[in-house]
Amino acid sequence: MPLERPQTVINSGKPAGKISIRNLGKSFSLGETKVTALTNVNLEVDAGEFICIVGPSGCGKTTLLRILAELEAPTQGEVLISRDNPAVPLSSMIFQESSIFPWMTIRNNVAYGLKLRNVPQTEIDRTVDHFMKLAGLDGFADAYPHQLSGGMKQRASVARAFSNDPEILLMDEPFAALDEQNKALLQEELLRIWSETQKTVVFITHSIDEALVLSDRVLVMSGRPGTLKAEFKVDFPRPRRVYDLKADPTFGKLGRDIWMLLREEVTGQ
Repeated sequence: MPLERPQTVINSGKPAGKISIRNLGKSFSLGETKVTALTNVNLEVDAGEFICIVGPSGCGKTTLLRILAELEAPTQGEVLISRDNPAVPLSSMIFQESSIFPWMTIRNNVAYGLKLRNVPQTEIDRTVDHFMKLAGLDGFADAYPHQLSGGMKQRASVARAFSNDPEILLMDEPFAALDEQNKALLQEELLRIWSETQKTVVFITHSIDEALVLSDRVLVMSGRPGTLKAEFKVDFPRPRRVYDLKADPTFGKLGRDIWMLLREEVTGQ
């Protein structure tokens, strides 16, 4: 009997959520060795929801994100995504390292996706101006990436992703390499832009604090082969300010609860 072909299905109808992940698995071949990265992952993500995924190193977090971005294909199960507007990109991905083009000005970097879609120039100008302002890039339109700090480059990456108006934003530890001050500032900038656009966001992080600051839900993954072990609802009111939130005793308790689950996965105890 032939095996059912795994697939990513882009729907015009409505799965249970914006994203429905059902019995997802992913294996790789390394020479004669088979490595199972993900197994039996099931997840529903609502439209406009901001979720963060935490887990031990090597648990398949990035692999899951790459499957959602259609950069990898699952080896079992399926991903159903409800597409509401075929005229805009389904997803944009922001990586840990800055991916803006070094030979382009910041303005042209932010405008890149819009130009690829042949958006009228007047709309490009309006959209780019808007998101550069939201990302705190006023005054840097004509600068080149080598003239900016790492934090400012990531601001440009965020502005480019949002300006292209994707239905889903996929973020793979985008602030991991930044110092604490810039990380806190960019987290607040991201929240401010997200509150205006209400994009569906799937955000990968190793930081429990970052997950609690940003998300509506924190999902905890097991060690490899990765699967979803638990989820935590994050009910802190919005808008959120990073260090005001960290001063809340509930923040500390919730962070400890998540850490205890992660500790079991990391140490096996």
